[in-house]
Amino acid sequence: MRGLWEKAREVLESPEQPSTFRLELPDEETQTAVGELLGRPMLGYGTRIKVSTLDERVRGAGLGVGLAEVLEILHGRPVSRTSSMSSTSSVADEPRAAVRAALAEHSLGDAPWADEWARWLHQYGRVPEDELDVVVRRAAAVLAELALDRAPVAWTSRADLAARTGDAHGLDSGTTLSRVVLRAAALAHDVAAPGNEHERRALWERCGVALDGVSATVLCWSLPLTGADDWSRSVLRRTAAGLPSHLTHLDLQAAPARLVEPGTTLTVCENPRVLEAALRDDIGHPLVCLSGQPTTAGLELLRRLADDGAVLRYHGDFDWPGVGVAGALRTQLGVEPWRMTAADYRRALDDAARDRIDLPSLIGAPVETPWDPALADLMATSGRAVEEETLLPALLAVLRR
Repeated sequence: MRGLWEKAREVLESPEQPSTFRLELPDEETQTAVGELLGRPMLGYGTRIKVSTLDERVRGAGLGVGLAEVLEILHGRPVSRTSSMSSTSSVADEPRAAVRAALAEHSLGDAPWADEWARWLHQYGRVPEDELDVVVRRAAAVLAELALDRAPVAWTSRADLAARTGDAHGLDSGTTLSRVVLRAAALAHDVAAPGNEHERRALWERCGVALDGVSATVLCWSLPLTGADDWSRSVLRRTAAGLPSHLTHLDLQAAPARLVEPGTTLTVCENPRVLEAALRDDIGHPLVCLSGQPTTAGLELLRRLADDGAVLRYHGDFDWPGVGVAGALRTQLGVEPWRMTAADYRRALDDAARDRIDLPSLIGAPVETPWDPALADLMATSGRAVEEETLLPALLAVLRR
């Protein structure tokens, strides 16, 4: 842990007072030790640590002291708080006031991340002083439309969001506006600032923004659409031809306000093999396939269907990600897990043993299953995952009925 404490002291004694620092994790032992302290798994050879989070974890460890006191005990000398910041405080007051004013216009002035974002903008934002007012006002307008303290229930495309601030390309990767907005979003969600395109995409989507309207898709079969418009007829024609539909955000924008009648039952599956098998067997029960973790398009479709009053039920893999998706869909959209009880899991284990099917080991941290707490307990005890494709014959039999 020596490297962690040395880096933490360096940060606390720095005139810039950065809110985060990067820590190298040279070996598995270091990864485990740091992960146990921070309460999250450490993957790879480095991580970014938030100073306030480290202080909270230390205080919650039963020691009765904070980070600065721990460092004094470990190193035998107090943390030297620099006074150099005081000479620049008056210089920082004006831009911070501009940030506060811009956020206040959108009821974000009291957001818990506002002060830290303002400090970051002043110290590291690299925004020219003569552009600061315009940038923070545009950023505040964007932030007001993001899901910063909740899970998103709808998604907008990044280009549409940017266009509403005056420039359709203003939020493209690499722009100043994109950089400062994502920093605020990272602070709001208490995650490290994104360092690559994959992390930027994930953070945008976490805030309810799709990078574009066409790359995210959701696979569907036999949707019982009620509209008589061209869009609905085109999807129904694909079903009549025995073909599935890959719907994008643009498709959903073009769709009619109502998709299905209230009370319509649709099954949501995880594995595309389930949908393919239903299609080939000419099973007309409507299916929405998430192909693993839900895309923004998939979540948007499910929200639209739920708003129509459809009855949505989910079946996925009996592994930790699978039951995690089930729980998230249940909480966010009211989708009920289907054939995913402890009894269903036990039956799947027995059938696999009877048919001599080798089941993979469960990997990852356990996930609670509040719709049936016994399921998580049984999965943890057995240590085996049951993939949805293994259950295909039984699922098809029920769907056919």
